[in-house]
Amino acid sequence: MKILYIDNKNYIHNADLHIEFISSLESNGFFNIVGYGDGSIKNLKTYIRINKNIPTQLQEIINKYKPNAILTYSSGSNIPELYKWISDELSKVDIPKFHIATDYLRDGFIDERAKWFEYIGYSMVAFRHKTSFDYPLGVKKSLLPLSIDKNLYLSNITKNIKKQKVGFIGTSSKFPDLYVNRIMAMNALRKKNLLIETKYLKEVNRSQMMFGEHYVKFLTNNLLNLTCGGTCNYFTAKHLQIPAAYSMLICTDIAELEYFPEDTYIKYNINNLDKLISDVLFHIENPKITEEKINILHNFVINNHSNYKRGLELVKIMKDVL
Repeated sequence: MKILYIDNKNYIHNADLHIEFISSLESNGFFNIVGYGDGSIKNLKTYIRINKNIPTQLQEIINKYKPNAILTYSSGSNIPELYKWISDELSKVDIPKFHIATDYLRDGFIDERAKWFEYIGYSMVAFRHKTSFDYPLGVKKSLLPLSIDKNLYLSNITKNIKKQKVGFIGTSSKFPDLYVNRIMAMNALRKKNLLIETKYLKEVNRSQMMFGEHYVKFLTNNLLNLTCGGTCNYFTAKHLQIPAAYSMLICTDIAELEYFPEDTYIKYNINNLDKLISDVLFHIENPKITEEKINILHNFVINNHSNYKRGLELVKIMKDVL
């Protein structure tokens, strides 16, 4: 199947979940993809940069490559804003159109954003989170959960020597209202000398960012790692990345966590942080039990949430429509 992939965003955080997932659709043999846009579109084998005359250029690309479908993608909530540079032209194209939406509800449900999908004429919108199904949409929708680059993780994990602490990598103190769950957990762990974080970079007023194998190695070097659905209290990338890195997941109770095998992670509540500390210490002091739990959830994620597995699901979604 030939796909015209249109995207103008430069992905930095969790690029392996976003643009690298798109490129995996071609490397895994599912689609032949031509990319159109700027930013991270260069990750694709074949891509075309934007020139000033978008309507003409878009039609030339369609005439040359004759795609069976158009695919777009978003990792933020304001999708109309992300695609305003091509929305009018896209709405006029008579080719089946599909969109993959991540963090669609970050700002809550906004009706005009939902109606944008109708204006463009999408055949299907694939949401990363099942909570998106609770709100109206004038086009067909499907579920396409987040996934990980299986080979990236399997090539960089360690199963034996680990720091007997809880790791955290990401945003926290810059957005105290948004990330109250993780901030309170981190403060409690820090007081007990149980927390390890990436280096704080004073010159840019934030913690060090890591990508690719460096990101995986930070996670895998810690016996446990912390996350929470802070953005809008739902499943995040780290819920998959931490167990994929062969570390024990610590998180708050969120939708979709019920899909994981029971008792393979630590679930905490900010109203009882003493229990969080006791749970962490229990798993540090009982390595055999902890390793067994880590192994179960690690295998579950690797086997059920790889990019290849998700690519198969996307192919089925698209073929059912086409």
